[in-house]
Amino acid sequence: MWYSYIAKTRDGKSIKGTEEAKSQEELISKLREKKLFIISIEKLETDKGPAKFSFLRRKKRNNIKIFDLAIFARNLSVSLSSGVTLLRSLEILSLQTDSKKLENILKRTSEFVKSGLSLSEAFSKYPEIFSSFWIGIIQVGESSGNLPFVMEKLADYLETRIEYTRKIKTALLYPTIIISAAFIATVVFFKFILPKFIVIFEQFNMELPIITKITFAIAKFIERFILLIIFGIPLLVYFIINSFKNIKVRKFLDRIIFKLPLIGNLVFIGALERFTSSISLLLESGLGLVSTLEIAASSINNYFLEEAVLYVSNKVKNGSSLSGEFLKQEIFPPFISEMTKIGEETGTLPSVFDKISKYYRKEFVTKIERLVIAFEPIMIVFIG
Repeated sequence: MWYSYIAKTRDGKSIKGTEEAKSQEELISKLREKKLFIISIEKLETDKGPAKFSFLRRKKRNNIKIFDLAIFARNLSVSLSSGVTLLRSLEILSLQTDSKKLENILKRTSEFVKSGLSLSEAFSKYPEIFSSFWIGIIQVGESSGNLPFVMEKLADYLETRIEYTRKIKTALLYPTIIISAAFIATVVFFKFILPKFIVIFEQFNMELPIITKITFAIAKFIERFILLIIFGIPLLVYFIINSFKNIKVRKFLDRIIFKLPLIGNLVFIGALERFTSSISLLLESGLGLVSTLEIAASSINNYFLEEAVLYVSNKVKNGSSLSGEFLKQEIFPPFISEMTKIGEETGTLPSVFDKISKYYRKEFVTKIERLVIAFEPIMIVFIG
């Protein structure tokens, strides 16, 4: 911060000036060291540039997206490769991010690094942002002295995740619009249109078919409890999402979700893709196999599969082969154990797991696209 001040020297001469200081107290100490008698101190407003260009300045977000982390990892790799020190890189990148929250974290991280902590130790203070996956990779880079390389690989990995997620969202956009339109049309029909027909039929005291009676009953229910439906459904969705935070509920759901028709296989393939892509990156960064398995297990987001991976990790720690343990666990497809065996024999485990992850990534997107194609005529019939 900058301050303007007016002071007097010992011989009574007035002095005006500006000086930078962290606080007003620090400035007072500086001026007293110069043997000056302080008359007044005023904090200066930071120059924000011409007002006519202020609309071009983007307001920073309070949340942190995976896109922000990918840009940070990429820019940190470039900055370190260019010879900029870690401390200076963090200070520069904190100003470049579009996330206010990430900016504050990076500023505090630079303070931690300045005090003597390593980057991995500083990031470990923010586990909700930088997972064990991040910490493990950075520790490898720090111990090998090749932090720019591992940050580049991490950026590649995050950018792949972003592109993968984008394809999934694109594939699901059309059915989401159709379902939303169908829901709105159904509510409008039962709330505003059908009640008029109910009045007409009731005037004639006609004996109606059972299906018509059920339809009219639904219309009366919606008409009476329309507000409960509008506000109740979002609350129900919120409750279901929050129930996943309960470990017991999550374990129960994770065990049965793989058994669900259509969706179960899709979730399973997605979990295998995350697991194998994480292993590929961690091994390529130079992390040991056992540590890689332990960290990759946390990226699966399924307790059932995570327990199986940790069991395999313990067996590998005791001397068993990775491919052999994958083969013993029925949850892992034979394709994974066979490919892993090839990687062990040729010493190319990182590239083998990269190929496996690409296979499952393509398989996942293909299955979603097929599901959407099959879903389209069903929704058309339903709307009709």
